Amino acid sequence: MALRVIEIVTPRSDKDDVVRSLEEHRTDEGYVFWASPLERGEGISFRMILDVQDTENVLDKFEQLFAWTDKYRIVVYPAEATIPRLDKLASEDKNEFTPAPKESEPKKNRISREELYADVLDTTLLSRNYVILVLLSSLVAIIGLLRGNVAIIIGAMVLAPLLGPNVGLSLATTLGDKKLSMESLKTMTVGIALCFFLAAAAGLLLGIPHVTDELAARSVISYSDIILAIVSGAAGIVTVTQGVPTSLVGVMVALSLLPPLVASGLFFGAGMMPHALGAGMLFLANVICLNLAGVVTFILFGIQPLSWWDKEQAKNGAWRAAILWTLLLAALVVLMVYEGR
Repeated sequence: MALRVIEIVTPRSDKDDVVRSLEEHRTDEGYVFWASPLERGEGISFRMILDVQDTENVLDKFEQLFAWTDKYRIVVYPAEATIPRLDKLASEDKNEFTPAPKESEPKKNRISREELYADVLDTTLLSRNYVILVLLSSLVAIIGLLRGNVAIIIGAMVLAPLLGPNVGLSLATTLGDKKLSMESLKTMTVGIALCFFLAAAAGLLLGIPHVTDELAARSVISYSDIILAIVSGAAGIVTVTQGVPTSLVGVMVALSLLPPLVASGLFFGAGMMPHALGAGMLFLANVICLNLAGVVTFILFGIQPLSWWDKEQAKNGAWRAAILWTLLLAALVVLMVYEGR
């Protein structure tokens, strides 16, 4: 299991209170900690090392104690290893006399809510780099689809600029975070519009002299595509919650958002409307399935706000969103049946 270091910077005058709080919770969570004075000012730094699965429980407790004032700062960063090993330290602690531990919250086999939020936010914010990435990946996908080159298309899939905002929307829905929801929707809308209109312009100017196998494959949608999108979306969210970005590459390839959108734009620009509609339906199915799988997976992994009031609000909103995505998916399936796909 991965390790995390939590650093708490406090005024030296509060040292005794912080030590008492750290000692009080150590028997529940099983971490070790030490303190060192800062070179400048009157601050002192407490560092604790613990398993990543314990991070959110510890952060929640100390956020309630410390985060209400700007005198404190809590920072989380990864640790590669610790010697002696953390389990050995925990077993040594058990040899000492300690009070019977209180019933603690269940361990979470994932990174903390704060780490997850920070990771997702990086791929959700609308920026110049994001716009450039959308344009470049769209051009790569256009070339790959027109040439029927699988390797080029996979390159566009790996760039996957549309994946981040969709994951951000799923997380925002689960946490009831309106600001993140609006930012995700704005970024996703801009990305989709840029990709589609660039592809439509290419279709209008270049035409589609020959419908390659790769283009044809993305002009139709089947029920297996829906199952693949749901499974890949859930796998992608699990990967995100584990903090293993390298594992996300395979999901980017399996859950392709960009190629069907580009194919729809190319067909639209070339005036091939039935093909454009089919590719558009495939893209829409992937978006719906990704968000549905994302919301449900985040709920199952226990992603929720800190306060009980926010938990209730977010829980209701998350289930409403899951029902909405389910209804949209059902409507899409009905449309597929109507068109005989």
